[in-house]
Amino acid sequence: MTQTVEQFVAAARAARPDLTIEPYKVRTFGGSKAMSDVIVPLILSGEKTGTFALASEFESDPSRAPQVGEWYVVTHFDGSPALIYRVTFVETVPFEGINHEHVQVEGANARDVKIWRDIHWPYWGATLRQQGREPSMQMPVIFHRYEMVYPPPAK
Repeated sequence: MTQTVEQFVAAARAARPDLTIEPYKVRTFGGSKAMSDVIVPLILSGEKTGTFALASEFESDPSRAPQVGEWYVVTHFDGSPALIYRVTFVETVPFEGINHEHVQVEGANARDVKIWRDIHWPYWGATLRQQGREPSMQMPVIFHRYEMVYPPPAK
């Protein structure tokens, strides 16, 4: 953990004494600064309330997969902390099983299943091909919802 993340969590604990923010994981969103710069503001605004990950990302260490009740510090692409959320729901679904209800957690531009698939299929396909694997409609996807707990939403 960086000192900046630890200071951010300390500030969150001081602001939210009603919560026990520990232990926590640190993560970024998007595979690039450009994607992170789109996704993080969507979460901060309250528009994005969930996300998706390939289950294969966690094969080597299943304990890294999201679980209900876990805390995450989300950082900007440069590693500076942006927000903290708590996982409220987790479900593993085949790629082809992602439906209208699932994608409603996304930003407004990705709340259509076809658009969601058009975004995720090439991204995950490239990731899997780099590992010598092929994507499939049956590949397991971990869907999770979260609740942003810090900073408080802007009014």
